[in-house]
Amino acid sequence: MTNLYPILKGKAAQLARTLIDDRSEDLLALIMKDSDDPWQAPFLMHLPEHMPSEAHRQILLNGMAREDAGVDGWMAYMVREAEKD
Repeated sequence: MTNLYPILKGKAAQLARTLIDDRSEDLLALIMKDSDDPWQAPFLMHLPEHMPSEAHRQILLNGMAREDAGVDGWMAYMVREAEKD
């Protein structure tokens, strides 16, 4: 079975480049750095337009949470971010 995360990450990076002018760093890591970051909400709002499959979005967000936030999936990331507040 093919690991879809790298493919979906590439597609998501294209979306991030349309939203964020700074191309000097990993934009997906920048988006995941902090849930209060001004780029995360627009990224998540536009993601369904850019990636219509809910299953693909789930694979992407779980992978981003693991890779960039060091937690076991998107829900764990959301719980961690909620506990910061």
